[in-house]
Amino acid sequence: MKVKSTIIIYIIIFSIFKDCFAEEDLLRVVITPTRFQENIIENNSFVEIITESDIEKSSATNLADLLNSKSSIGIASTGGPGSVQSYFIRGFAKKYIKISVDGMNISDPTATQTETYLQDIPLGDIKKIEILKSPQGPNHGGEAAGGVISITTKSGDYNKRAFHSKTEIGSYNSFYTGNYYSFGKEDYKVSANVNLYHTDGFSAGEKNNNTENDAYNYGNATFKLNKKFSNNNVTFVFRDSSSKYEYDKWDQTDNNDFTKTNIKSGLVKFEFKTGKNIEQKFIYNPTRVSRITSGSYNSDQSSSQQKLEYLIRKKNKNNSYIDIGAEHKNLKYKTGTTRVKTESNALILAGGVKPSSKTKVDLSVRRDHDQLYESHDTYRLQAGYKIDNEYKIKFSNGTGYRPPSMYERNNLASGITELKPEKTNNSEIGIEYNNYKKKLKITSSYFDGQIKDKIDYSGGGYRQVTEKTNIKGYEVLGQKSFSKNLTVSGSYTYTDSQTNTNLRSKLVPMHKFSSSLDYDFNKFFNTNTSLIYQEKSYDTSRVELPSFTLLNSNLNYKLKEDLKLYLKFINMLDQDYQVNRNYKTSNFAVYAGVDARF
Repeated sequence: MKVKSTIIIYIIIFSIFKDCFAEEDLLRVVITPTRFQENIIENNSFVEIITESDIEKSSATNLADLLNSKSSIGIASTGGPGSVQSYFIRGFAKKYIKISVDGMNISDPTATQTETYLQDIPLGDIKKIEILKSPQGPNHGGEAAGGVISITTKSGDYNKRAFHSKTEIGSYNSFYTGNYYSFGKEDYKVSANVNLYHTDGFSAGEKNNNTENDAYNYGNATFKLNKKFSNNNVTFVFRDSSSKYEYDKWDQTDNNDFTKTNIKSGLVKFEFKTGKNIEQKFIYNPTRVSRITSGSYNSDQSSSQQKLEYLIRKKNKNNSYIDIGAEHKNLKYKTGTTRVKTESNALILAGGVKPSSKTKVDLSVRRDHDQLYESHDTYRLQAGYKIDNEYKIKFSNGTGYRPPSMYERNNLASGITELKPEKTNNSEIGIEYNNYKKKLKITSSYFDGQIKDKIDYSGGGYRQVTEKTNIKGYEVLGQKSFSKNLTVSGSYTYTDSQTNTNLRSKLVPMHKFSSSLDYDFNKFFNTNTSLIYQEKSYDTSRVELPSFTLLNSNLNYKLKEDLKLYLKFINMLDQDYQVNRNYKTSNFAVYAGVDARF
């Protein structure tokens, strides 16, 4: 399938996007863009929402598959379930993307680049996902220059009890069970969620007669407590996640290589309201990580990180506001031969004004002072203008910086004595069309970014390289409800990511199209079918990978209101495709499950 054909299909689907998008979806509340609750219609960030209902209807069996159904996100792995994925938002790699769970940082500083393991976040936990595609450095740290994926897990309701149990079995001897329980009174609510998963997996490599399956196991537990006192609230969260995955060596031979990871993270958040105009938050988030690797390469690494944040918002007339924030973070990193401790502090100033009833502008600035890398300033400027009740133009520009990871800093190339942070710049402009009467929404945007002072591996270690990466492209999204029973959605993202020496970025698809069809046969039977097509992605040697099409489907049948059976069909065309050269992906697979609520 050629690029021209892809665009033609996209235009056809886009042209039928009339009379769509439920009004309640347009009225969703978001927190991630400014760290305070806002109406998504009033916000100027480029944000996409995935709800619990979206997850239940999707054919995804894990978080990576779910995110991969979005055309703006690229996922590339080195094997089956449990393998560490590379992920991108509009061309910005994972090291420029911040992922949080319930506001907690669960990333691993001991990794090559500090990263969050998508495979260790179960779908059964998730209530809502906010995907921010525009630069978010000032509010979320310089490492969020490429965007933010904010995940909120279930937390129960006041004055209610709930029990949710889900069990799934399927191909590759896979088994998953997730159990959630919550209860609440008038002024507090408590919830607990436990998830277990096992799969024999499949051989990741396709060379050297490697046929041994790469198994993956994980378990996690989340406990949450919310207590409210008049206008004040206290939230406590504890999360413990452990996993073990087997993988193949870089040359795809199997030496019984495996990695065990345990991540413990907690959150204590105090929220205060003083009158109607002032909101304050005090947040404490400690995280501990231990990771053991064994086989052809042995290592034992651990880290502990503590983060303190204080945020205050003063609201003024016409929805204008002023935010002030302060952040302190300390990190300890330990290996068999290395001990490192570092601290950083940040000050944040942000504000939003409405010069007119149709215009809103917000500006955020941040100064980070790192013990190892001195001071760095970042900013984010956003503006939105309502042409009329249906059309809105949005603009965003921001900068970010990424300090070298502990691993990079302790594995320098010969002759290199120090590294400096990478710097990023990212701009976007877009237009949204909302028609409430016809229930229509269409979004289109153009993005342009740059990464300089890049850190790369060569000569046996890490060094700064002179080449810059330039990223530009565009994205269009839409959704069409033909009736109460039938909804069709689709999106297309074009990403041109290459260096100033004309080298293509690795693993970033240039063309990606995704669509889904959701149909309710009746109040008991629902089906969702999704299609993903991508082409012009380049492997780690910058050799173009073949294009491919994935077709997945999910069938849901309600035995009664609180009991559902489902079937998921993955890779229905049984495509022998690759997202990374010579690494195998799933064949046609089937998963069946039961979902019960009480």
